[in-house]
Amino acid sequence: APGLRLHALDTVNPESIASLTGSLDLARTLFFVSSKSGTTVEPLSLESHFRSSLYAIATATGSGTGPGPSSPAPGSGAGRRNFVALTDPGTPLSERARAGEFGTWVATPEDVGGRFSALSAFGMMPAAAAGMDLHRFAESAALMAQQCQGDAKGNPGLQLGAFLAANALEGRDKVTLITPPEHAIFGMWVEQLLAESTGKEGKGLVPIAGEPLLQPESYGNDRQFVVIETARSEELQFQQTAGELESAGHPVLVVKASGPDKHGVAGEFFRWQFATAAAASLMDIYPFDQPDVEAAKIRARELLSDLDQDLDTVPLADALRSLEDIVPPAYVALIAFLPESANLTGAFSSLRRAISEKTGVATTFGYGPRYLHSIGQLYKGGPRNAVVLGFVSGKYDDLAVPGASYTFGQLSLAQAGGDFAVMAERGQKVMPIRLGDSRTEKPSRELIDATEQVFG
Repeated sequence: APGLRLHALDTVNPESIASLTGSLDLARTLFFVSSKSGTTVEPLSLESHFRSSLYAIATATGSGTGPGPSSPAPGSGAGRRNFVALTDPGTPLSERARAGEFGTWVATPEDVGGRFSALSAFGMMPAAAAGMDLHRFAESAALMAQQCQGDAKGNPGLQLGAFLAANALEGRDKVTLITPPEHAIFGMWVEQLLAESTGKEGKGLVPIAGEPLLQPESYGNDRQFVVIETARSEELQFQQTAGELESAGHPVLVVKASGPDKHGVAGEFFRWQFATAAAASLMDIYPFDQPDVEAAKIRARELLSDLDQDLDTVPLADALRSLEDIVPPAYVALIAFLPESANLTGAFSSLRRAISEKTGVATTFGYGPRYLHSIGQLYKGGPRNAVVLGFVSGKYDDLAVPGASYTFGQLSLAQAGGDFAVMAERGQKVMPIRLGDSRTEKPSRELIDATEQVFG
């Protein structure tokens, strides 16, 4: 059945928030506030923003939609019917839900870590709202779980995990995912799973997702490849790509995606979760904690308490020129605390290609603060061989966080500065860069021009 249109808002960039807010009929919008700990700053700040926006609409129109008669201000109960809380029992968010601040509270399992929770309410509730058939969704996961109970020969999760670990232990720790377009977002999910589960104690798998496809000889000897085939992908093209990579001496595993349609992704969730736990075990890594994530949060809070602190940055062209001499197994991490757009993502993709073709090193890319909950653990706890280019905006719009003493722009800059500082303390080379010094100068154009200037 057709479902609701689903937006995944995982940013605190004020421009992105304002754009989405303006595109929604807020009174007819259902908000899932998802936080395992019940204290995550991004969803709670966004919740506060949308509650305040709903209250402003209801106050201006005198309508009963949104906040409701028992909500005299944009505080505890504003727009409660529009909000669903997804959190573990006993968290501050669950206590607010029990006090009546939400239309619904769905308790999530305490013994399942966040990155392993796609098959819990965190993933299933939005999937149901978007029109997924949960019975078929669960069937796909159950079938894969059954297959992963067998011995090594017939166990798809164990086969994948053994492949990942064996190659990593031989120095090929850059797990390069090659996916058809319809699985591009799935690659971002795998990135979080691998990076947070294994990126600690100076070790870890480095997931490379969304990287432009290069000629086989352009890749370094720190690579391993997982090629995901689907029923809709051009099988011949993928077989040719896999064959060319193998002929060049790179280890390649072709994974045939579960099921004939989108419901099969549940099977892939289970396969990769099983494989990640298996690979971590073989690499002598405990996969179920993320010991280095909290340090950046603490530093960000310190920066928010002193908003006069500024971020020391380097010129973009100088930062790009400094990359020309790096070689594998080093890699380049591109981080963008900027409003996400197709043009900007394309510009970063072109930069990734230019870097890899020039140096042979792998590249990662992620928007902030999303990456903090994904590959950020690896940057701080994994191998100390990343060169990090951290992009922040030359100007953030002033959009207040209701109930806080700072704006969304200040929160974004504090998160960037906090994480950059911790990464540098942990031994990574970090170069903060301001991109787009005025509203008329588009960051994507500036990035494209600098890429062409430095790499030709």
